[in-house]
Amino acid sequence: MQWERAKINQNKIFPLAGIYIFIHTATIFLYELLSLNLELSSGNLPTHVLLSLIDILRELALCSILGALQSIIFARLGVILEFPIWRCRDDKEALRRFFLLWFGINVGLITINRVANIMAERGISDIAYLLGAVGLIANIVYLPLAICWMYSGEKLAEDDSFFRVFRPITRQWGETLGMWVILVVSLLLALFLLGLPVFQENSIFTVLIKTLIIIPLAGVDILVFCWTWLLCIQCRIQGLDEDISLDDF
Repeated sequence: MQWERAKINQNKIFPLAGIYIFIHTATIFLYELLSLNLELSSGNLPTHVLLSLIDILRELALCSILGALQSIIFARLGVILEFPIWRCRDDKEALRRFFLLWFGINVGLITINRVANIMAERGISDIAYLLGAVGLIANIVYLPLAICWMYSGEKLAEDDSFFRVFRPITRQWGETLGMWVILVVSLLLALFLLGLPVFQENSIFTVLIKTLIIIPLAGVDILVFCWTWLLCIQCRIQGLDEDISLDDF
C-alpha cells in the first residue's frame, strides 16, 4: 500500500493527530462533565421538559464540535497525503464541503444509541437489542465509508452508482482486513471497559476514566483515516476505479 506517503509526511501528520486527539478528548471531557452536573442537579430543574431541552442542546453541541473537528483535520490530512491531486483550499472550504457529512453521522450514531437505551428502559428488549446491533455495526463501518465519500469529492454523476465511491475498500479486502480488525477490537474493548461497574457511578473520577478511554479511540480515528485514504489513492493509481477523476478538484 502507499504507506510511504504517510512516512514521508509524518512530521506534518503527527501534529495534526495530536491536535485532533487533544480537542476530541477535551470535548468529551466537557461533555461528560456537563452530563454529570445535569445528573446531579436534575432534581433542582423546574420541569422535565427543560432537562430534555438542555440534554438535546448538549448532544447537538457535541455533534457540531466533533463534526467541525473531523471536517478540518481530515481535510488537512487528505491534502497532505495526496498533494496536489486532492485539494481543499482552507478550513472554511472543508467546513462547507464536509461539515454536514460528519455532523449528520454523529447525530445518527447518538440517536441510535439513545433510542436503544429508551427502548431498554421501557422493557422493549427486542427493539433495543436490534438497535444495539445496528449501532454496533454503524460504529464499525461509518468511518471508512465516510472517508471514501470525502475522497470522492462528493462528485457522483447522475448515472453513477451510489456504491461506486466505496470501491477502494470493497475491491481491496486483503488490504482492509487489518483496519477492520483494529476497528472491531478497539470498539469492543471500549464497550467492555464502559460496561464495568465503576462506570455506573456518577463522579468526577468516572468522568476522568471515560475521558482517558477516548484518547486511544481518537488515535484509531487518525490511523483509520490514513489507512482508508491511502487505499483510495492506491485504488486510483491501480485503476480499480477508472470512472473517477480528481483532475478538476
